[in-house]
Amino acid sequence: MLFPDFNELVALKAKTSRLAFSSDRSVTSISSGDFHSPFRGQGLEFEEVREYAHGDDIRNIDWRVTARTNMPHTKVFKEERERSVLLCVDMNSSMRFGTRSTFKSVQAARIAALLGWQANSNNDRLGGCLFGDAAEGMQFIACQRSRSSLWAMLKKLSDTSINEQAEYIPLDDVLLHVNKAAPTGALIYIVSDFSHIGENLEQQLNRLRQRCDVVLITVDDVADQYIPPIGTVLFSGKEAKTYVNTDSQSGRKAYAEQWLQTRNKLQKIATKLGIGVISISTDGDAYKDLFFGLKRIALRRRS
Repeated sequence: MLFPDFNELVALKAKTSRLAFSSDRSVTSISSGDFHSPFRGQGLEFEEVREYAHGDDIRNIDWRVTARTNMPHTKVFKEERERSVLLCVDMNSSMRFGTRSTFKSVQAARIAALLGWQANSNNDRLGGCLFGDAAEGMQFIACQRSRSSLWAMLKKLSDTSINEQAEYIPLDDVLLHVNKAAPTGALIYIVSDFSHIGENLEQQLNRLRQRCDVVLITVDDVADQYIPPIGTVLFSGKEAKTYVNTDSQSGRKAYAEQWLQTRNKLQKIATKLGIGVISISTDGDAYKDLFFGLKRIALRRRS
């Protein structure tokens, strides 16, 4: 399967009843009682005034501070009534690769659908950030409680009219925007192959982690980690093409070591910041791996 199938993504709704992730934040939700909610947001008790960010409720704008500073500011309250869940999904060209069962892009869409349906069933406010080769560039879907945001996300993830000429969008750049737009206290899932770790990734994740809960979900194919001896292979990108002789043992070793270094770098950042990581392969069961991954993170946080 080259592209995610919309009907399959919709049908995944039936599988989400047991998926859950508990926030480690301090205040519990008022609406459902099933999850710990963010510690600040639209609630009952005034917390602070901060600079307005995209997605904030304009009804909470502090007009006095706004007039004094000439910058929009909003009031923040304790006890969030609803949890916001934001799904950031990598749609760069590196995701359209797979040698087992399916492409990484298809598996990423399935993961996003499972998490989206779960958020929807919990009455959470759901939003998304799709970046890479999306037909209309990076797409940010503001968090809403209705099903329309999930529907829009599934439509875009299964859209076959991708922009082949789009430039690679590093996760660092995406998080610059997410840091401004994500509601304080949101639960953010980042789904990517993390094939490139930029210099500013740790800084951006650290900023995000201070306001939100973050979970990284890596989507991998076995050929990312190990390439078999199949002769000369062409690796092509937007700006460069490279021929690699996979029959060379040293070449295969260097290929494997490069992937391992990148993954170790990501894991080191996640461990340092206290961010959970879940790894899902293209030939794995997305639901099963996601279920046990979330459960493992939740148990680790309680210990």
